Amino acid sequence: MRRFHIPAGTLALLFLISGWVHAGSIGLTYDNCGISFGNAPVVHGLRINAVDRDVETVDGLNLTFWIPTGKDPNPYLRMNGLAVGVVAPVMYQLQGVGIGGLGLKANRLTGLAITGLGAGVDEMTGIGISGLGMGGDRLTGVFVGGLGIGADEITGIGIGGLGLGADRLSGLFVGGLGLGADRMSGVGIGGLGMGGDELTGLYIGGLGIGGDNLTGLFIAGLGAGADRISGASIGGLMIRADELEGVHIAPWVHARMESRGLSVAVFNFSEELHGVQLGVLNWAGNQEGILKLLPLVNYHR
Repeated sequence: MRRFHIPAGTLALLFLISGWVHAGSIGLTYDNCGISFGNAPVVHGLRINAVDRDVETVDGLNLTFWIPTGKDPNPYLRMNGLAVGVVAPVMYQLQGVGIGGLGLKANRLTGLAITGLGAGVDEMTGIGISGLGMGGDRLTGVFVGGLGIGADEITGIGIGGLGLGADRLSGLFVGGLGLGADRMSGVGIGGLGMGGDELTGLYIGGLGIGGDNLTGLFIAGLGAGADRISGASIGGLMIRADELEGVHIAPWVHARMESRGLSVAVFNFSEELHGVQLGVLNWAGNQEGILKLLPLVNYHR
């Protein structure tokens, strides 16, 4: 009887092809290190798969072709390195670079994210660039959205082609049309305007700026309006607030309740003046008699 001998090289190759251990995957790996094709749960090296589901750890390069279905298809996937999705990679945590032809989804991301349409990340630190927009809970770093960016909190630099909105903004923000936030601190530029509950810093609105409490320097093409404006403001048409404090310049400066500081306008109106009004006509409601309405200058301590 003739004996069948397997060459040593063939045995070594069969040993390396260990991906069969994991259902739905095949690879040239040893101790999960190497090249894997299919849905292997743990790979250190190069992993290529059509649709990722229930993946645990990938260190290196992960290439996936289609977006998985389901509410949370990869609840434990921790990716370190480069994650590329022809449609959109989906993972729990990414440290490195994520690229999605259409989008990207992650709970936590540290590094760089680039997507054709949009990205959704709960917490991200780094740089995000999306053709349409980005959304998340907490974004820290530099973010650019072709249409806009929305999140609970954004810290750093944000640029939205149309606009940008969040509960809290801290840093430098530019919106092609406008900006909106409950609290905004830093520098904001809105093509048309911006609004928020509390704005602190330097803000420029193509048309207008509005809010509850504005503190800093405000420049608006038409005007600014708020419950209270403190600092300095310049309006192409009007500055109006219940309370004004600081220096305010516009054709019409209107303090519905109180003005403290200097206001320069064609017509100044203050129900209660504590400071100086410079203008063609100046109304101070707390003056006596004909002193309420004076040309050029009005003053009250």
